Amino acid sequence: MYPASYARWVTKLGISLRHLVRSWRGMRLRHRLRAWCDARSWRDRGPLWRRRLPLVLLVGASLAAVTAAATGAVAPTPELRFAQGGHWVASPSLGQVVHVNGSARRVDARAAVPGIEPGSQVVQGDTSGYVVGRSRVIEFGKSSLAVERTLTPPTDERPVAIEVAGGPYLVYREAGRVVRLGDSPATIPAGGVLGEPVVTPDGTLWLHRVDSGVLCRLAARTDRISCPAVAPAGHTGALTVVGKQPVFVDTAADTLSRVTEHGLGRPTPIGLDVPPTARVAPVDAGGRVAILDPTARRMQLVDAAGLDAGRTGAPPVTVALPDGTYSAPSVAGSSVVLLDLKRNAVLTYNSAGEQQRSTPLPPEAGEPTLLRGEDERVYVDGAEGRHVLVVDPGGTVGLVPVTGDEGQGPSGTPVPPSTGPDPGPRSPSPGPPPPDRSTGDGPSSPRRTASTPRSIPASPPGMPGNLRATSQGADLRVTWSGAAANGAAVSAYQVTWVPAAGGTSRSATRPGGARSTTITGLTRDTTYRITVVARNSAGRGSPATVRATVPPPPRSVTVSRGSDTTYEDRCHEPDCAYLRIVLRGFSPNTAYLIKPDSSRWPDFNPGATRRTDSSGNLTFEDFPYDSVGSYVWVTVDGVESNHHLWRAG
Repeated sequence: MYPASYARWVTKLGISLRHLVRSWRGMRLRHRLRAWCDARSWRDRGPLWRRRLPLVLLVGASLAAVTAAATGAVAPTPELRFAQGGHWVASPSLGQVVHVNGSARRVDARAAVPGIEPGSQVVQGDTSGYVVGRSRVIEFGKSSLAVERTLTPPTDERPVAIEVAGGPYLVYREAGRVVRLGDSPATIPAGGVLGEPVVTPDGTLWLHRVDSGVLCRLAARTDRISCPAVAPAGHTGALTVVGKQPVFVDTAADTLSRVTEHGLGRPTPIGLDVPPTARVAPVDAGGRVAILDPTARRMQLVDAAGLDAGRTGAPPVTVALPDGTYSAPSVAGSSVVLLDLKRNAVLTYNSAGEQQRSTPLPPEAGEPTLLRGEDERVYVDGAEGRHVLVVDPGGTVGLVPVTGDEGQGPSGTPVPPSTGPDPGPRSPSPGPPPPDRSTGDGPSSPRRTASTPRSIPASPPGMPGNLRATSQGADLRVTWSGAAANGAAVSAYQVTWVPAAGGTSRSATRPGGARSTTITGLTRDTTYRITVVARNSAGRGSPATVRATVPPPPRSVTVSRGSDTTYEDRCHEPDCAYLRIVLRGFSPNTAYLIKPDSSRWPDFNPGATRRTDSSGNLTFEDFPYDSVGSYVWVTVDGVESNHHLWRAG
């Protein structure tokens, strides 16, 4: 084995790594690095960054590799899981989902997803993204950028989408259901109408049943909800997260209480009157909980420092808001984010209540949506998926056009802070447009209000829709609807089938105008996975997949005269012979009771139990019979054979 000095060295290395992990968690090094990278002055620190980054990466990689080789450990610990970066947005007009790099504020990936419903939102897990619409959820691979499957939501309600380890989750508040997406999707009943859900850093989803006041938890990667606490009877309120623990904001008693495994903790007075209509931010911002009072048009920032001691912290900070219609507040790092639906603007405030930005959204039909990513940024999607507003943890805001070209440098730029609380929509700079010399237009020409839209190059076709496979005897009839051409006509459809349990795959090609085919030569009682994919001049599109089973042949039992025999002194040749019985299509390797009968001698034999072979078939002779001119038959598992007329041999 290894020398003792080597073992001591590995032991010291392991201890050092443990200290490193503790420092990583305790000092929140990840957040400091992220804040440092996102600082506006990062360009000035470029030389230092370029010198240190390769060394940091090299040392980290070397330590990880040596430790894995010495200890045999290959699985990462949960503490070292990195948060999902960036944000996906759905663009129904393009038939695409687009990935926005939050730190760079630019689009860096696109995937074709046909059939995106208007108003769809996108959430992401470790390996897949999910386009969430009213009637379907379309899953696509983040590495393959191809559609993988379609799921049906439990209701057409618009859910609250949450990105977190063990998820993502869709919370259908009115229906009282939680959908956990991922490798094994599950719909989990939550027991009633729900308030705004929150999630703790360990991936636990916390739910508030508003009718009963019960507070419930759904741990990461589990399917069972437990309810460790309940609010006082008749008390209204909402959940939030302070630090790493859930907290209940009691709007009847005006208190904050930790939610623990043993119930509610000691209540802490808030120090102000909170109305039952208040909207609460999902997490604290720099130790303060943002509580929006939509009726009074104000926001309170409540100090949660004295929560565990049961005492009121610093006095709440009151922020007067412009006249508007606000959605529930969210949090980006230590900044509070408000979406004003009336003025179509995003407002940001620091934890001291000072306004950081007031950013108008580009005009667009429909209502924008807001999602807090795992990277602690807040993403505001335009209703038509044409743009994304990115709010960084420091409160800076950047607009990223989704429909533009992503190869021209950063698409989004920081928006400067407003000069007042309500700057209103921005107008273009005055002055006539420059002349268009290609057409001879001068200053007197009509003002151009829009530029010519850029053409989108042809891309591989979309996914064939309505894929179905139905059995026709021993064959399968496969039908589909046409795939989106995406700029180039569909030239062919490739149909592939393979036994779902494994085996040799086969395929056939159909012309671009085909919408069906029949698959023959299949094995009975076998399930097949069938894939249909469209092709055009740009390549192969997203595959549609369905499973279908070729049914076993119909069960049948046949009786005929078998070999002559003599049975005791009551059955003699040539009248006496065995019954020849043939079973087809029964369950393989299964014992069945074969019960004979006749028109002259009912129940003349108690029958016998015989076992089918591995194909579900059986042939044998038994039950001597001699009553010429009568009919004889057998019954097996409810299947009655033919009635055979008995004749002498």
